Amino acid sequence: MSIFSNSDKSGNGQNYIDPDALGLIDINREFKTHLGIEDTLFNRFSKEDVNDLLVQSGMFELLALRGFYETKLEIQGISEVDNRIFIKTPNGAVLVHMRLKFSDFSFKKIGESFPMIYIDWLLSQNVRLGKLKEKKRLFEGQEYPGLNVMNEITIFIRLLASKIGAAGAFNIPEYFHDAVLFHKNFRFLSPEKEGEFRALLRSFRKENLRSLSGAIHSGQVVDAETSKVYNWTYGEMVSCINNYLEKSLFDHEYNSTVAKISNTKEFSRIKK
Repeated sequence: MSIFSNSDKSGNGQNYIDPDALGLIDINREFKTHLGIEDTLFNRFSKEDVNDLLVQSGMFELLALRGFYETKLEIQGISEVDNRIFIKTPNGAVLVHMRLKFSDFSFKKIGESFPMIYIDWLLSQNVRLGKLKEKKRLFEGQEYPGLNVMNEITIFIRLLASKIGAAGAFNIPEYFHDAVLFHKNFRFLSPEKEGEFRALLRSFRKENLRSLSGAIHSGQVVDAETSKVYNWTYGEMVSCINNYLEKSLFDHEYNSTVAKISNTKEFSRIKK
């Protein structure tokens, strides 16, 4: 079973991912499910270990600043390589939900394999604010406003990657705004996709992110040169902690392609 075949993403998202269309190939195709791994992450790290990494990331300190002084950590072991992590309020409301998978991946570009953490799903929500009736104030897929803890989540995952011996982490953003949140520490594996993404950010640099993401996913953004509607397509965003992999993936050719596309491609909104 491919690592991409079972996901926590929404039905409109990445359930259609074709592994052959990606730049990474999952080498370990079979997941071995084991009983008795509930409270451990990847059957290696105890709840106390995970808690320590979250403390190092600054997660609990920031949650306290948001008013969540008491939280509880839960780990759901689906298999040795597929786990969910929850941070909840004392009464069980989910604040943070991560689904992480660990496998060896072959990078098509360089023809080499590395162990990587795949971020299948991330969710953070400020349940203190309650469900907003005005959906226009929420991003697609949200029920509550976010907690703005992306930096802490990224630090935690990179710390975990180092502990488990991974070369880095990657995700496949479901929505444009997801990619924006990841973009501080992650880059698209495809230079064409990265250049296109940066061109979108440049073309709409004065636009509100929620408004821009909504326009993209409702078919209101067009390629200025061709007048064709821009369609958001999936692609891997990678964050390396292995220097050799970083330099191999994001080399001079990659940077040149990104710069050329991001500086020349233009997008515009459909005029109503």
